Amino acid sequence: MIELIMEMKATEKRVAVKEDGKLVELLIDRPDTHPIDGNIYIGRVVNVLPGMQAAFVDIGQQKHGYLHRDHLCSFQTSLLSKSEKELKSISHFVHQGEAILVQVVKEGEGTKGPKLTGLLEFPGTHVVYQPYGKYKAISKKMSDVKRKEWRKHLQEWLTEEEGAILRTASEHIPPELVEAELMDLQQQFLTAHDKVDSVKVPSLLHEEERFVSKLIRDISPAEVNHVEVDDASTFQFLKKKGYPVRFYTGKEGIFKRRGMEQELEKALKKIVWLKSGGYILIEHTEAMTVIDVNTGKFIGKTGLQETVLKTNLEAAVEIARQLRLRQIGGIIIIDFIDMKNGKERTQVQNVLQAAVEKDRSFVRVVGFTELNLMQLTRKKVREPLTSLLLQAGEGKEVVYSIETISYQLERELLEFKGSEVEAVIVETKAEVVDKLLNMLNVKERIGLEIYFIKKQKVSSYEIRFAGSNKDANIRLESL
Repeated sequence: MIELIMEMKATEKRVAVKEDGKLVELLIDRPDTHPIDGNIYIGRVVNVLPGMQAAFVDIGQQKHGYLHRDHLCSFQTSLLSKSEKELKSISHFVHQGEAILVQVVKEGEGTKGPKLTGLLEFPGTHVVYQPYGKYKAISKKMSDVKRKEWRKHLQEWLTEEEGAILRTASEHIPPELVEAELMDLQQQFLTAHDKVDSVKVPSLLHEEERFVSKLIRDISPAEVNHVEVDDASTFQFLKKKGYPVRFYTGKEGIFKRRGMEQELEKALKKIVWLKSGGYILIEHTEAMTVIDVNTGKFIGKTGLQETVLKTNLEAAVEIARQLRLRQIGGIIIIDFIDMKNGKERTQVQNVLQAAVEKDRSFVRVVGFTELNLMQLTRKKVREPLTSLLLQAGEGKEVVYSIETISYQLERELLEFKGSEVEAVIVETKAEVVDKLLNMLNVKERIGLEIYFIKKQKVSSYEIRFAGSNKDANIRLESL
């Protein structure tokens, strides 16, 4: 079962997702970072590259999006069979200057722009609607009888051109509820499509649901045994949706109270210790993520081979959790400790495969290479935690970013709200002060007089005083 811990009072919204008592996801939403995955745009083709079988499309972002021939909308290639389509160059289907309807399937990273598709999707709680999908897919986790029933319904509700993916969550849901959701998703598509002729190119036509709405779309009330939230409006929203929710009223931040701050700090470190005494080392680059497994302090009872296998099996489960927790996507290479035979490698691969199946993001376990390196890929859904929260410091040092420090300070100041404290003195960088004061209604929400001592050489911030306004002014004179 799933537990959600939701910190929603501050400017930066955070949600911790726990499964069977273990933290598996940390979701963070900031007003200054606007995810575009799932968004639908009318874009302009700026370049067609037959050699890459791809086109670059201006969707109004800093970098042009990348669209491969195989991800063109079906009506553009509907008269061709799959084999005929593969023989045709992308220049046969699209040309420079053309306006084209596309959806972002992957955020841009580093020097790369976002990855696009013309095969649009509108996801719901029980069904994913694909206007040009043609194929009707039903979760294989359902019984054969249920799959047959649902296939009949989908064929009645959809045309041949339309497609849908029926989620496992819909198995025991009344068909009329799924049909109503499907009609709503169809209307979302029609609303977006109707804007095409009336907006300039490029333009945003449909924005994907964000944060709480997107989260509860992916996690139904039936999967959740407890939600704790510190914001009244979010509490009421979740209550109406049928979630088992409790309103947190403590003065201490809910993440701090529930130990999530410590978990977040661990998720930013390169080394992850295993219960046995072994450890894994995670190195993230723009091209790929490399994970090294080591026995560390662990010594087995019967010999080296037993130690190696047990460490690798434990590491496989932990790596699957860390991929979700750290929001790592793309190519992942795992250097497990060398095993003596194929049977043990198969055992480790099977354990890893079972562990990643719990991931809400698609993970493909490719297998061991000739060099005995495990290779897998994970669909990138969000920016990695390290990229979001950290920045390069002096030399090779990696430190919290100005934005991260500012949000940390805001949360700590909010803990004084409703107390006898009237004023605080904070020592921090000038950039942190500017960031904090630019947050929407921050002074009104915190309800304190805040006096700043600006020092560039401090690494983060320090609250030098908290008390009456009179005493704060006296203290300032002596500082």
